Amino acid sequence: MVFAVFAAYLVLSTVFVFVALTPDPRVGELTYAATSQANNQRIPVEQTDAWEQLQTYKAERGLNEPFLERYENVLVSYTTFDWGESYGADGQTTFGGSYGSGYAANVPVIGLVGNALGHTLRYVLPAVLFAVVCGLGAGLYSATHQGSLLDRLGTSVAYLGFSFPNFWLGTIALVLVGTGGWLGIRNGSEFLRTTALPAAVLGTTLFAGQLRYTRAQSLEYIDAEFIKLVRAKGATNGRVGRHLLRNAAIPLLSLFFADMLGLLVLNIFVIEYVFGIPGIGSLGLVAVQGRDLPVVLGTTMVIVLFGVAGNLLQDVAHRVFDPRIEAASSE
Repeated sequence: MVFAVFAAYLVLSTVFVFVALTPDPRVGELTYAATSQANNQRIPVEQTDAWEQLQTYKAERGLNEPFLERYENVLVSYTTFDWGESYGADGQTTFGGSYGSGYAANVPVIGLVGNALGHTLRYVLPAVLFAVVCGLGAGLYSATHQGSLLDRLGTSVAYLGFSFPNFWLGTIALVLVGTGGWLGIRNGSEFLRTTALPAAVLGTTLFAGQLRYTRAQSLEYIDAEFIKLVRAKGATNGRVGRHLLRNAAIPLLSLFFADMLGLLVLNIFVIEYVFGIPGIGSLGLVAVQGRDLPVVLGTTMVIVLFGVAGNLLQDVAHRVFDPRIEAASSE
């Protein structure tokens, strides 16, 4: 837990340093405009309108404050969950992504991030639930029916799920169902575009990974003595699968929290870009584009908190499924 807290502050600090120490394009634009206006009108640069706009811009974003003072304020505010207010953004990025029509300035960051997180969870939760339940079931079935037609079919589906990138799957899904109307759904519905299709695309990738991991871990125990004993007693494949799952639970949990969380973080940016979902990924991209530091740190903090929560759940699950961990920690 101590390491998780340290990692959270390390990520937050890294993001702050990256944003705070890189040049701000808006500052460069206003500085150039002030210099050009001063040369054209033959007046001191401090008397130009662009110079006044530059000072206002710096004051609003705290750019005149010392770096260490800004860093200290960030650590205190985000530790106490006082995330400040947004600077505002027009919602567009240079590479074509968007966050609707953007968001206004002076909006509480927690409320802004919370609203975006709701849009993200709307398709992430069903995708994760589908991947875990169906992936575990398909992986166990594939392991207990090795070499069968369904085993080969499931393995092929898993490889295909990893082979096709999500932006391609998302685009095809929109063409077939959402906006193209090839399947008779003209322009799609809001639920279809922001929930059903994204959940299906994300769930496909997560399902493929879960199926492969479950099958691989189960095959490590399929020829173990305890499995042979269970089969000798006339146990059904379902009972054998439960024994396999119980013994493969620890490595599967580690893979679930490590790989699945990583896949989620990477894929939400792609999926929300393709489907135009105003979720946490889209908000983060627009905030980075607009150098809205409070919102950038807010979206980062949400991802970090989910990572910390995932590690905590992983530790708890390990203690539940493997009592030896509890016994070792108490010695």
